[in-house]
Amino acid sequence: MFVTCKRYAEQPHDALTILNDGFLKAFTNISKYKNELGSFRPWLKTIIINSAIDHTRSTNKGAHIIHIDNILEPGNDDFQLNFTIQREEVLQHFKLLPPVTRTVINLFALDGYNYTEIAEMLNISESTTRWHVGEARKRLKHSMRLNKSKDCQV
Repeated sequence: MFVTCKRYAEQPHDALTILNDGFLKAFTNISKYKNELGSFRPWLKTIIINSAIDHTRSTNKGAHIIHIDNILEPGNDDFQLNFTIQREEVLQHFKLLPPVTRTVINLFALDGYNYTEIAEMLNISESTTRWHVGEARKRLKHSMRLNKSKDCQV
């Protein structure tokens, strides 16, 4: 669960705060957990992700969210990279993204939520969610290419 928190946090102590808040919420609401609905881990992970979203909202009250109502879906080959990259390297590139964009791409690419679910969670339009995913792809692609070209020059 701490790895999930680290994806949403800028600093390790923020990730620990998210984790603690999530566990507190889980223990406070443990009576609401129903074993028939599935295993405990997905229930807890949902609480942790929601705690991360709450933390992002509280720390970025003045953050600029770009609302775009008509956006084209990025092409299928928009995020094709021609080199291998380790998971930890990808997570380091994620940390370079603006907080809202990082939250959206985490929910979409790593946690498996769709555009509609993300829009509802963050209280933004679905097209804004799509824009953030496209923007994250563009920035990550650029960042990874720069990093790869630096590695090749050494």
